[in-house]
Amino acid sequence: ITGASSGIGRACVRQMNRSGWQVYATVRKAADAEKLRAESGEGVLPIIMDVEDSASIAAAAEKIESQLDGHGLDGLVNCAGIGMVRPVEYATLDDLRKIFEINVFGQLAVTQSLSHLLKKNRGRIVNVTSVGVNIAIPFGGLLNASKSAFAMLSDSLRLELHPFGVRV
Repeated sequence: ITGASSGIGRACVRQMNRSGWQVYATVRKAADAEKLRAESGEGVLPIIMDVEDSASIAAAAEKIESQLDGHGLDGLVNCAGIGMVRPVEYATLDDLRKIFEINVFGQLAVTQSLSHLLKKNRGRIVNVTSVGVNIAIPFGGLLNASKSAFAMLSDSLRLELHPFGVRV
């Protein structure tokens, strides 16, 4: 589960842990990892990962794979993300690049780095997008655009991974 330090990601960790799953919960900060570890117990392994850093993603994927003892991964929940509230007219290109880096490119990089493990177990990918995929929200254009792009990639992934038994 990406983005496990707060919000939907953190709620997913709690729910999956209560349901008895072994959860690999990615967070960006060591303090968040410690807090998650203290709250969750043995069924949750916090892993430091920043979706904006490809080396961090690769290291996290390697750590997860080392914990699986040759088995595959049952699921991936992509929750990491940011929102930006501002008029599109005044958004900078750096704003747009930042939100796409986290909400689209980073999530896709995580998915790519774990896809072989998901194929091994015929696992599932859950990508969290936004209601903004379906409706325009004033001052939410950047979030809507990034989540729409991620939703479209999810639709394509669903078709591409279906032959391997991976549900998206």
